[in-house]
Amino acid sequence: MALRKRVCASLLPLHFLESSAMTTIARTQDDLNLLLDEQLEFLKLSCASFDNGFEGEIKRLAVSVRVLAHDTNASTSLLTLTNRKNTNFLDTADPYDNENVWSHSSLVQIHMTPQGAKPKAHLDDGIQSTQITFDAWWNGIVLVDLEKNEFSRKDIVLYLANKDGGAHVDHEIDERYHNLRTKNSLGWISVLGDGRKIAGEDQVPATMRQIAHELIKSLDSSYTCTQPVAQDTGMVMCGMSLVAGAHTPESRFPNLRKDRPTVGGKKVGRNDPCPCGSSKKYKKCCI
Repeated sequence: MALRKRVCASLLPLHFLESSAMTTIARTQDDLNLLLDEQLEFLKLSCASFDNGFEGEIKRLAVSVRVLAHDTNASTSLLTLTNRKNTNFLDTADPYDNENVWSHSSLVQIHMTPQGAKPKAHLDDGIQSTQITFDAWWNGIVLVDLEKNEFSRKDIVLYLANKDGGAHVDHEIDERYHNLRTKNSLGWISVLGDGRKIAGEDQVPATMRQIAHELIKSLDSSYTCTQPVAQDTGMVMCGMSLVAGAHTPESRFPNLRKDRPTVGGKKVGRNDPCPCGSSKKYKKCCI
C-alpha cells in the first residue's frame, strides 16, 4: 500500500504540483494599521491583567512589544511596516550615571512596606520624561547590576519573549539574566518590620510593565495609567545613585546606550569627550 501511494504521487500532473506552491500578496496599509491597533489592544489588556496581580503576563507583554518593535534579517516589525519608527518615543527612565558605584534600576519605584521593598512600575506618576528616537529608546540602558552588566529595553523584551516563556523556552538561559531575576544581582535588601533582612524582589516584571507603558503612550497619547499606592506603603524611592563627590544639577539628557562606542577598551561615559571628535561631552553630542 505504501508503495502504491508513492507511485500515485509520482504520477500527479505537473500543473497540479505547480498550483500547490504558496503565493503571496502585499498587505495594504489599512491592513497593517489594523494589525498595529490589535497589538496595542493586546498590550493594554495584558497591562490590565498584570496590574490585577498576574505577574506572568509580562511574557505576553514582551511578545507583543517584540512584534511591534523588533526587526531582524528574517522579519520586519509592525512599527517599521507602518512607518512609525520615525516618530519620537516616551522615555521615563532615570538617567544612568556611569560613575554610579551601585546598581541602577531606571523604570522602577521601590515602595517600602512592612512586608519589604516592593518594586513597582513608574507608570504616569509625575516623573520626568522626554521624547527620544526609537533607536535611543530601544537600546537605552534601563538596568545595571552590581557587576556592571547592562540591560536595555531590547534585552529585557527579547529575554522574556525568546528565552523565558513568552514565545519560546530555551533549555539554557543567559547567566546574567538568570542572576538578575533569581540571584538579586541588583543587590537590594529589604528590612522587614521585625528587623529581618531578605533579598530584594525581582525588578524585571515592573521594568517590563513600564516598557509596555512607554510604548503604548508613544503610540496612543490618550492612554493614561497611574500607580496606586497601598495604604501600608511608607517611603517611595526611585532614581537612586551612589557616586563619589557631588554632581552639579544639569538638564535632562538622553540615557546612555548599551551599544555606545568604546575608547581604549572602555565604554564612553556621559561626561567623556565624544568619540566623534566634536570636542563636546558625549551626553551633549552623539549620545
